Amino acid sequence: MFATGTSDGWVSASQHRRASPDQKRWSGIPSSYVTAQGEAMKSLRSNRHRPSILGALGAVSSWRTVTREQLACITGSKVMGTTYPASLSAPFSAGLLAHGYVSAGTNRLAPARERMSMWTIGDQVDAYTAYRKSLTFAEHVAVTGGQGWDSEHRFDRHNVLTTELALRVAEFCDVATVLGEKQVSLAQMLAAAGQSAPQEDLGRKADAGIVRHDGLVIAVETTASVGEAFRRKVAKWAQVLQRHPSYELPLVVLVVDVSTPSQATSAAAKNTTRSEIQAAIREAVRDFPGTARNRTAARLGMVSWQSWFPGLREAADDFLELSASFLQRDAEGQEGWHQVRLLDEDEMPFPDGSAGAGRTIALNARMLAGTPHWLRTGEVPRTAQYMVRFAGAEGVDALAGPLVPDRMTGPGFTQGVAGRKWRHLVGLDHTE
Repeated sequence: MFATGTSDGWVSASQHRRASPDQKRWSGIPSSYVTAQGEAMKSLRSNRHRPSILGALGAVSSWRTVTREQLACITGSKVMGTTYPASLSAPFSAGLLAHGYVSAGTNRLAPARERMSMWTIGDQVDAYTAYRKSLTFAEHVAVTGGQGWDSEHRFDRHNVLTTELALRVAEFCDVATVLGEKQVSLAQMLAAAGQSAPQEDLGRKADAGIVRHDGLVIAVETTASVGEAFRRKVAKWAQVLQRHPSYELPLVVLVVDVSTPSQATSAAAKNTTRSEIQAAIREAVRDFPGTARNRTAARLGMVSWQSWFPGLREAADDFLELSASFLQRDAEGQEGWHQVRLLDEDEMPFPDGSAGAGRTIALNARMLAGTPHWLRTGEVPRTAQYMVRFAGAEGVDALAGPLVPDRMTGPGFTQGVAGRKWRHLVGLDHTE
């Protein structure tokens, strides 16, 4: 858990081109790494480094901000763990990616190759519109999940810790899959359940999602401080949970306290971030209690980062079952915080869940380049069939079962993604 205030080390290609020689040296980016934008776009349309580029774009699209080690972990490519991989020169130069160093503490004094560095979406958002024209539909889905391409990386520490938590859950816990911020908007989750979100909830989304094998989604909200905005957010989630029982919205909200010990608002234990989060949850469930069969308190819990990860390279036993604190009443009617294992179907029941629901979400998540690579192996939905049905051409055998070579040779990339190299195999002659 690194210190706060780490967002002043970002450099985009457009900034690098305008910078003075001294500023360029400070950025640490080799001059040869930055090419002209037009040349970079031309390179992007080729097959050179195509799997790596799609993997990196998908990772930052889903998770907003990732460290170079996290990028290597998500893509399954050890090369991505280097500071400036050659494969990312073109998307960086085109403005699709931006690179930054964590500048807090001793990290700013370390050699460039040893500094903690990060990648995020670049400042040339329109560049993706041009790049999209060279992508197959499956590649576009792999990068964006069918959503828009936008830049929101203002909270780098928050994003990196959220990504790290999801990766650790994916590696060590028995879950169906994990989802980035872009895939866990309230509107999407309600649409999947056949519900429509009200206008005021269209922009509401969690920071990440953890999917149980029975289809229950654990929506993760990470926070390092508690203010009025956070209290409103918790209250809004409580209102959503009260409005939609679990059979309508298979959702549990988990607030993860990522504050450092030094962030306590005073020396008194009652004023720590943990206690303030608990107070916000207690107030929210009091205002939106739900019903006897749909208690809001049973679906809104919290946990601190240190309780799951007490030290460097250490994980507590509670992490393996995702044990968290929920507000409950005991047999004597006393209200208090009790540990609940979120992955235990007896302690966190979901009567309407099924193994098929979890498999369906995991199957669809395999199409996304932002899904950790070991969760992308196996059968994937054929996106080509979606386009065939959309065109009303299901009866055309040549389109119904296309044979497409596997273009994504990197670990775990789906076989349904094909590159430009084989497009000449299909010719459309409008003169005939």
